[in-house]
Amino acid sequence: MKVVSTFHSASSVVDSLKFRLADEQASEYLVVAKLNRLDIYSLLPEGLRHEQGLGIWGRLRAIRAVPAVSRSNLSLLALTDHPEPELIFLSFTLNSTGSTELKVTKYLSLSERSARPAEFCHALLVDPSGGVAVVSAYMGKLKVVILDGDGGYDHDFDASIIELNLLDITFVSTSRDVYTLAMMHIDYQQRLQLLTRDLSIEDLQLSPSPSSLLPSLPVPGKLFSTAMDDDGTPAIIHIPSYEGDDDDFEGGILVLGGRKVMLYDFVSSDMQTKREGKKNRVDKKRIAGDAEASAKEKDREWKKRKHRAAVEWPWAEVTAWCHIDDKGRRYLIGDRYGKLALLSINITGGTTLTLMALGESSAPTTLTYLANHVFYLGSHFGDSQLLQITTTPSSALDTSTLPVPSPISTISPNALNSLAGGQGRNEDRQGHGYVVVGKGSYLTGLESFNNLAPILDAVLVDTDGSGQNEIVTCSGGRSTGSIRIVRSGADFSERATVQGLQNITNIWPLKERYHAPEYANVVVSTLQDTHVFRFDNASSISCIDRNKNSGFITNLPTITVANIVRYTRSREGRSAYLDSGLVVQVVSNALLLLEYDSGLREYTRVGEAWTLEKFADPGKEGEWKGREIVAASVNASQVMLALNWGRVVLLTLNEDRFIKQRARNFVHNDRDAEISAVSCLPQDSTKNFTTKSVVGFWTSNHVEILSLVAADGTMPTIAKTLALSSTPRSLLLYNFTSDGLESNVHPHLLIGLTDGSIASFVYKNDQLLDQKLVSIGSLPVSMRSCRIGTKQTVLACGSRTAILFWEKERLMYSPLILKDVTAAAELSTRAYPSSVILSNSDGLVFGNVNNFDKLHVRSIPLGLDNPLRITHIPALRIFVVACRRINPARIGDLEEVTSSIQVFDDTSFNKVGHFNLEQGEESTALLPFTAGFASYLCVAAVTLEDEDTEASKGRIFVLTMSNASHVNLSVVASEDVKGCPYSLISVNSMIAAAVNSVVIVFNMDIGTANATLERIATWNHNYLVTSLASRADRILVGDAISSISVLQLEDNRLHLVARDYGALWPTSVELMSDSTLIGANSEYNLYTFSLQHSGTRQLLEKDGNYFIGDLVNKFLPGALSSQEVSLDAPMRPQQLFFTSSGLIGVIIGIHDDLALDLTGLQRNLSNFIQKQEGPNHTKYRTPKNVRGRSDAEVSSFGFLDGDFLERYLQFTGNSKALRRIMDGESEPEKLTISADMIQKVLESMQSMH
Repeated sequence: MKVVSTFHSASSVVDSLKFRLADEQASEYLVVAKLNRLDIYSLLPEGLRHEQGLGIWGRLRAIRAVPAVSRSNLSLLALTDHPEPELIFLSFTLNSTGSTELKVTKYLSLSERSARPAEFCHALLVDPSGGVAVVSAYMGKLKVVILDGDGGYDHDFDASIIELNLLDITFVSTSRDVYTLAMMHIDYQQRLQLLTRDLSIEDLQLSPSPSSLLPSLPVPGKLFSTAMDDDGTPAIIHIPSYEGDDDDFEGGILVLGGRKVMLYDFVSSDMQTKREGKKNRVDKKRIAGDAEASAKEKDREWKKRKHRAAVEWPWAEVTAWCHIDDKGRRYLIGDRYGKLALLSINITGGTTLTLMALGESSAPTTLTYLANHVFYLGSHFGDSQLLQITTTPSSALDTSTLPVPSPISTISPNALNSLAGGQGRNEDRQGHGYVVVGKGSYLTGLESFNNLAPILDAVLVDTDGSGQNEIVTCSGGRSTGSIRIVRSGADFSERATVQGLQNITNIWPLKERYHAPEYANVVVSTLQDTHVFRFDNASSISCIDRNKNSGFITNLPTITVANIVRYTRSREGRSAYLDSGLVVQVVSNALLLLEYDSGLREYTRVGEAWTLEKFADPGKEGEWKGREIVAASVNASQVMLALNWGRVVLLTLNEDRFIKQRARNFVHNDRDAEISAVSCLPQDSTKNFTTKSVVGFWTSNHVEILSLVAADGTMPTIAKTLALSSTPRSLLLYNFTSDGLESNVHPHLLIGLTDGSIASFVYKNDQLLDQKLVSIGSLPVSMRSCRIGTKQTVLACGSRTAILFWEKERLMYSPLILKDVTAAAELSTRAYPSSVILSNSDGLVFGNVNNFDKLHVRSIPLGLDNPLRITHIPALRIFVVACRRINPARIGDLEEVTSSIQVFDDTSFNKVGHFNLEQGEESTALLPFTAGFASYLCVAAVTLEDEDTEASKGRIFVLTMSNASHVNLSVVASEDVKGCPYSLISVNSMIAAAVNSVVIVFNMDIGTANATLERIATWNHNYLVTSLASRADRILVGDAISSISVLQLEDNRLHLVARDYGALWPTSVELMSDSTLIGANSEYNLYTFSLQHSGTRQLLEKDGNYFIGDLVNKFLPGALSSQEVSLDAPMRPQQLFFTSSGLIGVIIGIHDDLALDLTGLQRNLSNFIQKQEGPNHTKYRTPKNVRGRSDAEVSSFGFLDGDFLERYLQFTGNSKALRRIMDGESEPEKLTISADMIQKVLESMQSMH
């Protein structure tokens, strides 16, 4: 059984809108629709503020608002995509307290099994009056939804249309009495037509013939792209008429998406009457059988209609537009490469369309104007942006605002101003428009939103050998191709450094007095000596240990140093802990008491250094001779020393004297037990003393907790661990708090080990429970408690640095994106409040830690070079990326396509190599391999041909790479193939390639002077092999129009092991083990198969099928984070997967016994939420095909929805809801696993993604 969870949510934006409530403040909001989520932001003077978010079970396609009629409520409509489209009604509420609420009020299914999905127009529109919504989801019909007075659902009906190939549709009426739809479509003769039809609510249909408002008229098809896709189809916009417009203009339709922007006006009232008469005559002739006259009349009708005004569109296909004024006279338009322009329509004294170039941005999928020249751009191929239009150029002042093809005439902004002033106005250009292009960009970026979509390929690497993985993806497209580096961890903002100190082993900030709010000094210990620094001001720190007689022992390394209070006892026997400037320093042969003089700002010794012999009982001085202090810990009033040969001593300070309170000798296996670490820090940081201490040991690798309150004066063991994986080097018995509340504590024992791991135990009732391990590298781990802001945390340093903190009712581990940190401590001064101080190989670093569990995304922009494939070569420390470059061209013009192989340094991501493919070639796969002592790169490339035919020519070639500051790539072997080599893998040190329907195995022969690729074996029993995976000698074959097969390479021959004969349509496959595989198909499903033996045969048995709702492009074994691992962990992350919407998911494997319990939990939780909120989780996750859900599969199996299961944690504080979930709806549905165990399992699951 597998659990599917989300690591990074889908980031591609599909739609957006702005709405305004009718309250006193006229509150405005931005709605952003991503693949499976809606986010609502309030518009504030300082920017966007996130208000609400709601996950949607479906593939969102469009979002619309019903015009507001309420001061505090607004109805939203969301349309989801095939295979089971739905119309979702949502209600947004602004409460009197200022809080907001977003909830679903109804789900209206639009799914039809027999209907054919709309090819071009999958759209949702709402009439401006708010009375009717229309949905185009299937060919030949529209779903008409009647809305009630509050914008909710009233009733609906289907309206048939003869316009099968609908391109776009819009309302052109503004009254609840008359509803008219404008449509643009491709007719049966492949001509573009524009027309209007009246919608009759009473008759439940559209008018059979076009409305007289705009009878069917031709649109020049030569102006539009022949390759229409989702973002390449024309768009139509209703342009209303207003007082002040020319008398002959009664409204019209603006057509976008072609080589021209064209405005067609509606038929005038007089002409409508004449057309009615002409229509009647034509009908009579048709009835009389005069077919020739009827045809001539129709041809004349086609030739008569022309646009009222037009302006050249110099760029690529339009993908997004929005109006920027209420009258609909100015529009912001963006093309598929992110070129933005402002269209102005002037219908006074003639009609003029003016197109002004603004600049470049991400390729837009949606544009929404907000206010004050600020607009939101949502993108699928790049980062979404908040942009502002400036009145003067703001950047790139020496280049043209946008490139314009030479045949198109342009004018400058100054020339446009002259025309606006009436100077040089050319009457002959009326109706033709102006293209205005100046110098520089008129766009300023205000905010950017990370988007990983679409992820076409990815690798999981540990480039620095620290054990912290990072994901490197091929992301973006069009004009915003990029490499994205993804890793999780806390933010560190560096504020100051002190250089020149080397070999630092530990650091301790000190206060002037124990209870002082700020630190004044820092003690730094190296391998050889000790240094003391004083904070002078924000930019200055001075060393105060120049005078060796000034206090501290500086010629030896310090083991520990800390502020301490003064303990006194009154004559009445009452004890008190008084604030003081005392400091205890511990070195290997003594401990020293010092006191800080705030006037002189210096430390002075209190008495002489205390050597170990001073603590010997009379007559037992010999037992202390020759001993050294190997570890020490100090709290507010106690000092614990660990001596060699297994002795622990507890001291207290009475007045100015150290008093030995307790001591214990440890013996293991009849030998002195050498101590590796001790800690006497109290669990409650507000206490001045502790009743428990912790001791770790070298040889036995275990830890014991000792009691310090035994009446006989001993230190008995009250809890101990089993032998750990390595020696403990730092210890901490610590109370983590929830929400900063000291009363809500979670005691843990933390152990830093020499192998770079941290072991954690829950400490409860003197028992150590729930052991977990997390790795932060390979060096010994030191730990220090640290308050960051209001949160209690622990800083752990090894090869890497991590922060441990309590959140979501569990102990969290978050890596700090820093390397080579040897020590860390809390720091708070006037100049550096709530900060930390770190030491590295260069010295000290001061800074702030924020966003403990933040996902860090670094972008390497490639622009028009769109990355398709990526691989990492550790031996050369480089990434190799296959790129495709499409140089933008005007609609209808030929786009130049080139491909290249680019090489990047794996640390700095500087480009260090480049290789151009031949003209007309495109790289499809990369495979690094080694032969002898050399590293090679195998590249698969296809020669681009007509898109309508199957590729017939390609080649597979091998590049050799030099290991230098600049990597030179040269071809050493090449082999032509008859088809497209879609995939490359390594099997038995050979190369397997998928070429159209064939799997070919090559061996590279480097024994001769000229290396060659020799064909070893072929397999030609498929239709179209697009994906391969291998493990040992087995090859998993994914046939894009069939299913999957498992082959075995044996004795240089390929033979079939097992095959699935179902219709699977796989897009990506991966072998999880020798007998299990996982894959995804084009219908947005995940599936798993396992090899089963049946006599002498092996069969592929499907043991998992699950609807994920996204297209998976890549599977990778492993996990991103160094997650905590419980020693008896019933679950473990196995795979990462990447989708076209930017989602990164995790596949977690779970044991069978736990899988049964979680399956029951998912069932009960689904039933409970369905009764509360309406949606059916079981129905949503059921595998689907192009026509929806199959009758053969009533639910998903083999997979569980991890994100959905984690919603259980929302109800842990609601005993009534919890009881209903645990009990189910019948006795057989009652869960046998305890609620506490479920919570523990789900919290552990959360830590894995």
